[in-house]
Amino acid sequence: MVLAKTRFNRLLFLSQRSPFTTTSTMTIATVTAHFATRVLPAHDVELTFSSTLDDGTFSATGSDTQWIAECCKELRRNRCVGLPTETVYGLAANALDAEAVSAIYAAKARPSDNPLIVHVSSMRMLRALYYLSPASSGATPPFLGTANAGPEGAGAGLAEPVAVASAMADAEARDREQGGDGVWPEIPRAYHAVIRRFWPGPLTLVLPRPACVPLAVLGGHGDTVAFRFPAHPVARAAISACGLPLAAPSANASGRPSPTAAAHVMHDLSGRLPLIVDAGACDVGVESTVLDAYSATAHVDGELAPCILRPGGVTYEDLRALGGVWQRLRVYRRDFTSAALELAPTTPGMKYRHYAPTAPVHVFVPGPQSETISTRMQAQIDALALKGVRKVGVVAVAVAAAAGDDVPAPAFVAPAGCELTVHCVGGARELAHSIFALLRELDEVEHVEAILVQGVVDANEGLAVMNRLTKAASHHVLC
Repeated sequence: MVLAKTRFNRLLFLSQRSPFTTTSTMTIATVTAHFATRVLPAHDVELTFSSTLDDGTFSATGSDTQWIAECCKELRRNRCVGLPTETVYGLAANALDAEAVSAIYAAKARPSDNPLIVHVSSMRMLRALYYLSPASSGATPPFLGTANAGPEGAGAGLAEPVAVASAMADAEARDREQGGDGVWPEIPRAYHAVIRRFWPGPLTLVLPRPACVPLAVLGGHGDTVAFRFPAHPVARAAISACGLPLAAPSANASGRPSPTAAAHVMHDLSGRLPLIVDAGACDVGVESTVLDAYSATAHVDGELAPCILRPGGVTYEDLRALGGVWQRLRVYRRDFTSAALELAPTTPGMKYRHYAPTAPVHVFVPGPQSETISTRMQAQIDALALKGVRKVGVVAVAVAAAAGDDVPAPAFVAPAGCELTVHCVGGARELAHSIFALLRELDEVEHVEAILVQGVVDANEGLAVMNRLTKAASHHVLC
């Protein structure tokens, strides 16, 4: 039965293992080996999956399918691969091998205490992880939850180990004996409705750590792992084909704007990984929402009070619409903070500055007098010109009129001797989709000396946009 089918169109725009030790103290390693990075297209390919959630088996047709075998080869050698997801491009490697995980940190020059998100291709793969023992050094990685995975040269048809399949069946039976429904007994019940509604998709869940996941994935601390089931068929097929869960942060140099096109990955990481799969521009444009309904952070006075640790593609409003306990949903830094969580984060994006281009970013935050925002932006352009800044980039937002039509963004005037480049987007959703690409365009192509961004109200998609802009900005102006 065909439940998912996608065809990709061509873009409209443009390490070997490295020594690394994960400890409780932050370290930064850089990649030592150099690769001739290849880019393989995944534009003309149809990927058909056997089920929406439980199984990752797929078939592929089209002229652009070489990336499947090449991804498998590199990933099962514990090397990194650049993969598209619906949110941003990810830098993926075998999440079950500490040495492969270390290669991710080294390629990005990422602080070692900044945890990673693990990506799976099915609920079967996620469940299987809870029955695997930690891999011994040099051991052959297991194949999990897919009939597509098989050892190199041995053909397809190898699924998860028989012992794992038997253990999952036993867990289901025990759950039914105890009055449960036997569905996903390893996954906290609070998440089941969320999974059915939003997976596959741009949502990451904080779950108990399976013993097989090395501590390096957690940033060297903690007992939870952030898991995501991506909706992008290329990402899902790559995970399914290699038969391994993949640790995959954004495929950018640490601290830089996240990549939403293969060209962005090549710009930042060329020579640091062997392969990038190009499936065009990402649909969502900002990273996934990270949701915690399991750890101590998600409880208040002994009661479950779920929290968004990082806003993203699934909105606060989307989650609250589930009702019940989700009416108590909180947002980190907006509704509460935690010094302990800042020191030992359970998910990426909480501790370090992110998303910043080379040029300083000035974000203009809408306030009670937000109608003055364009006036404040123009004044800042003039002030920068007086200080000798000769190239300024602006990202402006057209606001919706009462009748539903867009009001054109205000026209900005370039001061004498100053060149002005203005990009206009049509609201918070379009800003979320394009902000990282625009920051890179202004910084890497236009080579501006300062970037001014008109902020949006932090509701719906705007919450994720303002979260990213706050981390990227050197200057914040309340309007």
